[in-house]
Amino acid sequence: MADDFWRTELSFVARSKILVRGYRIEDLMERCSFGDVVYLMFAGELPKGNEGKLIEAILVSSVDHSLAAPSIDAARFVASCGVPMQAAVASGVNALGDIHGGAIEQCAKMFQEALAAHPGVEHAEVARRVVQQYRQAKQRILGYGHPIHNPDPRTLKMLELAERLHLIGPNTSLALALEGAIKEGFGRELPLNVDGAIAALISDLGIDWRLGKGFFIIARTVGLVAHSHEQMTKERPFKAAAASDIVYNGPPERDLPAAFA
Repeated sequence: MADDFWRTELSFVARSKILVRGYRIEDLMERCSFGDVVYLMFAGELPKGNEGKLIEAILVSSVDHSLAAPSIDAARFVASCGVPMQAAVASGVNALGDIHGGAIEQCAKMFQEALAAHPGVEHAEVARRVVQQYRQAKQRILGYGHPIHNPDPRTLKMLELAERLHLIGPNTSLALALEGAIKEGFGRELPLNVDGAIAALISDLGIDWRLGKGFFIIARTVGLVAHSHEQMTKERPFKAAAASDIVYNGPPERDLPAAFA
């Protein structure tokens, strides 16, 4: 029992030997890019074409979004408290959830399941059915619209690169068809945002939707490290909200009840 308790298909380590999916680490170091190795780890095999290049563009797109991102704020708040680097970065990673950083995963799930449920159906019709489903459920479709960017420059560049690298597939086609279906169904123009674009492109790369948040974690960790370092070395310690920014809306000042006198 003890012999087969720990199993992995990902890597193997022995004296002076490290294998990743069967490949020697020194060969990967010399001949493969980081994007190639991310694809290898997530998809199981090395890219046959330009998948690694597209993955690197995806990772660059999500490295940082300045102080407008809760994950960056969380890391900087914790970094100001005199903790080690890993504690600050972990706080930023722990801030990634369904509201911030989770849209890639949920959007990829939507694309992959919609296409699987409607084989052979034109993507415009699949998009119409998806919008109808979300309207009936009174749910928001993630991956569309952005509070700051319209259009999102990251989306435009990723789609341009994917087209140039011949990596546009059915999921991206559905993602673009959904823009029109959303406008028709919800009466609002919500362009595909960076999360939706990443979700569509990794789906076309054959990557399971449950790895969607992993792309954001990998990319954003770079920004979290840089922001934590900046906070630790260039900013004042003990970052906190200013008293003037705090609004108290609880009970007014009062005495303890007589029973506690």
